[in-house]
Amino acid sequence: MEGSTFEVPVFINTNNISIEEINLKINFDKNKFIIVDPSGGKSIISSWIKSPSFNNTEGSISYLGSVKEGIVTESGLVATITFKAINSGPGIISIDKSSKISLNDGIKSNATLDLGRAEYNILKKSSEGVSVFSETHPFENKWYNNNNPVLSWKSDIGVTGFSFILDNKPFTIPDNTIDSNENVKSFENLTDGLWYFHIKAIKNGAWGSTGHFIVKIDTVEPSPFTPSVNNFSASAILSSSTFISFFTTDNLSSIDHYEVGTLDKSQPISAAPVFIEVTSPFQVPVLENTTTKVIVRAFDKAGNTREGYTEITINHFTILGFMKNNSTSILLVIGIIIFLIYFLLKNKIINHIQHPNTFNILESDVKNYLSKRKEIQDRNILEKEAIEALEKELENAKIEIDKEIIK
Repeated sequence: MEGSTFEVPVFINTNNISIEEINLKINFDKNKFIIVDPSGGKSIISSWIKSPSFNNTEGSISYLGSVKEGIVTESGLVATITFKAINSGPGIISIDKSSKISLNDGIKSNATLDLGRAEYNILKKSSEGVSVFSETHPFENKWYNNNNPVLSWKSDIGVTGFSFILDNKPFTIPDNTIDSNENVKSFENLTDGLWYFHIKAIKNGAWGSTGHFIVKIDTVEPSPFTPSVNNFSASAILSSSTFISFFTTDNLSSIDHYEVGTLDKSQPISAAPVFIEVTSPFQVPVLENTTTKVIVRAFDKAGNTREGYTEITINHFTILGFMKNNSTSILLVIGIIIFLIYFLLKNKIINHIQHPNTFNILESDVKNYLSKRKEIQDRNILEKEAIEALEKELENAKIEIDKEIIK
């Protein structure tokens, strides 16, 4: 209908073939439609090479992006475009033949495309009906977890009654029977889903056109889920933190966002975590020798929440933890190893062909260790001097060893 907005999802079926890059151009009848929102936010595209752009004057919109590690899907959502119908009559939305899909085959070969199109018939806008509004469900395009809506409407001078009906059909016309002389109606315990309120008024013995109002209800929280812990991530080995991943679905309003809070289980029961909005995966800081409870909250677009839990324990024996508590011993051992290699080379015990790689490997390991030690904030002045001395000795040893190689 003229003046109405509607969403058009753009899907891709890869026919069991992995694709990597998506380059789509979509054409639409500029005399029938304009784009209100080029993307609903959800997409299989993980990295945009170019931000989506559209031109209502020309009647086109373009998408260019890639899918990390490729994807095989029967219904991969590229974007959800919101159009507004501006004129009545037939209108077409189609994918342009210049569009390209690259295969995930290492060379980005072009896939063979079967381009789709959609045809719409826009109805002429009827005269305005009764104007409906709601304090409990004010926005027709939003979901609410309140299943007891209260609807109100304007009453013009001369109106003697209203006929209305609430159902699940978008264009119902109420019968010609007065249901109320009031201008408010409440409903209780409605089931989840889309509800349409239809109302018309009688004035001077004649029934007017029908006004419509949408109520979206979702009282069910997202599906149950359990966050997963990546125990083998580099962060878990080199520092007191690790990654968690999480995902769930929602049948009606869909997932809006996630929040994460952490709680040290050794804290008092009265302690409460602070939640922050995050995306998956999320790096969680964890104290050594403690068990941290991680709480992930999933919010749907109606405001319902579902919590998932997991626990993370970081043992005291991490690499940096070991370094921190045994730094003096490690520095001494590294120094001994450096001069032992130098002694073996000096006395021809290690073959000259082998020792360059041997020293290079050791040199790399030592430098990496010293770099890590410098990053630790609580080192004392004595350790700092020891590190600087060891770095100097390492460089001197390398010079002497290079001389031996030349011999």
